[in-house]
Amino acid sequence: MLLAISSSTGLTAAYGQAGADQVRSALSGVAAAIPGARSLLLQSQPDSASLYAELKNWLAGQRIGAANLVEGILIVGDQRVFPSFSVANPVTDRTIDPDDTILTDNPYGQFDWSSPDQALVPPVAVGRLAVGVDQPASALVSMLTALTSRHTSGVMRAGYVEVTTRQWQNASSSVLSAIASSTRVFVSPDQRIDASSASALDCKYLYCNLHGFLNNAPWFGYDNSLSSMMPALTPDAFQPAFVSGTVAFSEACYGLATAGKRTSASNALSLLAAGAASVVGSTGLAFGTADPRGQTLIDADVLARTFFNTVSSSGTSVGRAMTAARQALQSTGAGGDSFLRKTLLEFQILGDPSYVPA
Repeated sequence: MLLAISSSTGLTAAYGQAGADQVRSALSGVAAAIPGARSLLLQSQPDSASLYAELKNWLAGQRIGAANLVEGILIVGDQRVFPSFSVANPVTDRTIDPDDTILTDNPYGQFDWSSPDQALVPPVAVGRLAVGVDQPASALVSMLTALTSRHTSGVMRAGYVEVTTRQWQNASSSVLSAIASSTRVFVSPDQRIDASSASALDCKYLYCNLHGFLNNAPWFGYDNSLSSMMPALTPDAFQPAFVSGTVAFSEACYGLATAGKRTSASNALSLLAAGAASVVGSTGLAFGTADPRGQTLIDADVLARTFFNTVSSSGTSVGRAMTAARQALQSTGAGGDSFLRKTLLEFQILGDPSYVPA
């Protein structure tokens, strides 16, 4: 069962009454069109604690448990509509990591509050549909319509594309080595993908191992000769003809830091607006393999490798693949590993957790 949820108050505040009504109607359409799906409009004020309390009470009243929500929870709306939880960053050294807090939707998929660590690997996968703050309610309705269409008619895409910075090329190769021997690889700073070369991204699975910054839209590669960051992927690179139905995973720092941003100011929002089924990425500073040989993968690299290995298996949804990836990463380290814990909290699904790539 997929549960699509939103906040009535949050929708009205963000889009006005008429816009909110459009989204409410589309939300009901998702439940009607996808077998077993249900929709829910929460009435609480749009803050994470109130919304979760109402959601938990509703689930208990309907006798719905984690075992029933195998296809996950889909939040409809950006941070204005349905805020994520803001949790303390497990990494406390601010000389290494500047993030005091992390935005995460994981607790919405947590069912056992007696076990706080369940938020690291929630039993129910949570995804989020969102558009840029410059977009009207109709853009969110179009996303819901496209989501329904993918479930009823499917999207046929093929192949893998990897975009990486040269300094992390070996680790990137290790991430996809088991499943994508014929991957098309683009290495920055030698190569850059923008609107003029958008067809390079025509693929079923897109993997990006690049640098990201909180207030910069592109994802970057590093040029050693110039000691400078160079744009490798820009928002205009994502065109519906080539990425509609694509499943993407980005290891870029702040790759999913979309709060308050226009669509054109975010690669992740641009990907989703162009029709990507799901984009997995980090809401904060991310950590990965430091070894330039890429022989022992850690943190985000482990997450990405297991995600692609799992989602490429026949019949596996994005949400189930993300849960498997979190479980695999959790098993690699001790419970006190703060970098591992942050990775589990900050990597989120922007898009449909129930999508099964055709």
